[in-house]
Amino acid sequence: MSAFVPDIPTIYLMTGFSSVAGAAILLALRGDHGGVDRAMPLFAAAVLAMGLGFVCFALRTHGQLAVTLGYTVLGVSMFLVWLGTTRLFGRPRSAWAGVAVTLAYIAAMFVLHEADAGRALERIVLSSVFTLVFIGLATWETHRSPLVRRLRSARLMRALLAGFSAVMAVRLVLFLVHAIPLNADGTAPPGAARALFAMVFGSMPFVLTVSVLSVANGQLNTRLRRLATTDALTGLVSRRSLQEAGPRLLERADECIALLMIDLDDFKEINDRHGHGVGDEVLRHVAGLLRGALRHDSLIVRYGGDEFCALVPVPGESAAFGVAERLRATVEATPYRLGATALPITMSVGVSVHRQGRTLREMLDEADRRAYQAKAQGRNRVVADDQLVAA
Repeated sequence: MSAFVPDIPTIYLMTGFSSVAGAAILLALRGDHGGVDRAMPLFAAAVLAMGLGFVCFALRTHGQLAVTLGYTVLGVSMFLVWLGTTRLFGRPRSAWAGVAVTLAYIAAMFVLHEADAGRALERIVLSSVFTLVFIGLATWETHRSPLVRRLRSARLMRALLAGFSAVMAVRLVLFLVHAIPLNADGTAPPGAARALFAMVFGSMPFVLTVSVLSVANGQLNTRLRRLATTDALTGLVSRRSLQEAGPRLLERADECIALLMIDLDDFKEINDRHGHGVGDEVLRHVAGLLRGALRHDSLIVRYGGDEFCALVPVPGESAAFGVAERLRATVEATPYRLGATALPITMSVGVSVHRQGRTLREMLDEADRRAYQAKAQGRNRVVADDQLVAA
């Protein structure tokens, strides 16, 4: 019994129809992925061009022009894949060099349009090299993106692009060593190897559509997670994130952890006198001072309103007060500049230290009580042990 060999023109026609659906899906979902909306139309055009190229190959019996058009639009699709990848991963590149190379490729394809085996091999070599260059560039753009370390979908897309490049390279070698023979008119006879390559390449539009949507969804989820865990005004960690990350930090800590509850003094007067816009700038100013004054591995939180909170590793319990006092002094010595006017900023700080068995909630309550005590006793001071310590 002879081996079953799929009908290659049918594979190509099915690829063409599915490519239209893939392009439509990418365009329809563009509005749901605002961060990569410039990449979606490029990938939609790439998928559509791939489908058109395969349809042209399916219709090659209608004339050599179909073959030339097939190679041409497939080449354009590879250029668009690279260009879309640069947008998808946030590294836009100038397209002019790529456009020039693509135009040269198109011109060469029309020069090599004759229907004979020699010209056919030259077309195969040229299209394979062109594809390897642009898919290789797309793979490199994916590989060097920071998203590869955070998103499995980005790593999968990198693997798929690299795998497609490897298959294209194997196909080129097989044609060069005549493992896949060519007829006198430049066509390749049906065979298992050719059918396998047709199925692999025919799956490319579908695979590309799924990969792009997966990466776009991953980026969207990352942005939503960042919005949920980051204070939009100051860029500090949000109160919600403190509740999630704080207990884990306390459990894993090898050092003593101090919790500082920070309450700005008389912040309402700044808002009343200068407006909420200036008040927001003061909060950003204080957030920057906290980042600069505390250790880089501290968890610094916008707790709410004019309150901040920080979980800070310290050498020991006795050092917790010193860290808070240095922070208080830094903020006092660095007023906010409103034109030529210096707006003084002071804060009342309550300090709590983590001990075995204590929960984050207990530390927050204790530090909050001490911050209230510092404010009630004159402001601009640190309370670390339920006993007022004057600044």
